[in-house]
Amino acid sequence: MAATIKDLSKKVGCSISTVSRALNGSYGVHPNTIEKVRQAAKELGYVPNSGAKQLVTQRSNLIGVFFPEFGMESIRDFEDFFAPLRKALRIYRKEMLIFSVPFAGYQEGSLREWVHSRSLEGCVFLQPFSKEHPLMKEALKLRIPCVNLGNSLGPCCSLVASDDYEGGRLAGTFLIRQGHRSIGYINGPEELSICQERYAGFRDALQSANVTHNPSWIEAGDFSGLSGAKSAALLLEKAPDLTAICCANDLMAMGAMLELYRRSISVPEHVSIMGYDGAFFTPYTTPPLSTVRHCFEWIGMHAAELLIELLNGGTGRAVRFPPELLVRESVKAVDERGL
Repeated sequence: MAATIKDLSKKVGCSISTVSRALNGSYGVHPNTIEKVRQAAKELGYVPNSGAKQLVTQRSNLIGVFFPEFGMESIRDFEDFFAPLRKALRIYRKEMLIFSVPFAGYQEGSLREWVHSRSLEGCVFLQPFSKEHPLMKEALKLRIPCVNLGNSLGPCCSLVASDDYEGGRLAGTFLIRQGHRSIGYINGPEELSICQERYAGFRDALQSANVTHNPSWIEAGDFSGLSGAKSAALLLEKAPDLTAICCANDLMAMGAMLELYRRSISVPEHVSIMGYDGAFFTPYTTPPLSTVRHCFEWIGMHAAELLIELLNGGTGRAVRFPPELLVRESVKAVDERGL
């Protein structure tokens, strides 16, 4: 039979209440006693009953992590946040419950049900859940401690995100410095704030170099590779002399590269391709994809820290991290193309 807290109490010679407080790391228990109890628990194979523990501490130690579920092809680049987030939460003795939520067609009241049925202490909402999405509106209304990786901010909601405007500016500046002036742009869904910010940064980088981006040289995809291929085809039909195409995510950049391959247009000898997000596969495309990478590790870690801050009575605040430019072989300077 499984060891009980009574067995643990007998082994260490302490009362059940002391053993319970030692297991929970409660204030007032000597560190030597805590270590003694934990060592005994390990020897006996004691596993605490989470339900009983919750009754005593009035805490579930469960954090809901919500990521979007799309109907179309997409890269789950937000999964890169999971490992650093989980690692940081475990430092604070919190565990993750992962929820896959349809991005379109969210049923109002679902979040309230999930929070109460699972006794969630707090929530983390990944991109592209933003303040306009009904899930985030409900979270702000419930006033549950939460962290958003989009653009929501409130008294009980902190924000930690990559600076998408700066990322777009980095991409645009890099292409301009490589001598590109005729640059097509493949955006994601135009209603998403991350897409608006990335394009704004890209456009402003060009304007700073006295280059006006032709508004007809932009196509809107849906973050899928298929939409990247279709958008690249449309751009080449309108502007066959483009020297570069900048994309709002890596999967659309891959689709654009595939379309150029089908047309026997060499990357980067004829057209350079720039991605965004820094997905794990980008060093292994042909050629390796130049892209803008989110600081996944820092964002995941700070999401946990901001949530713990809220759980301890803090108020919502915003933290943004600048992304980094990854220069690879899919972009080539205009004067080095040898055409």
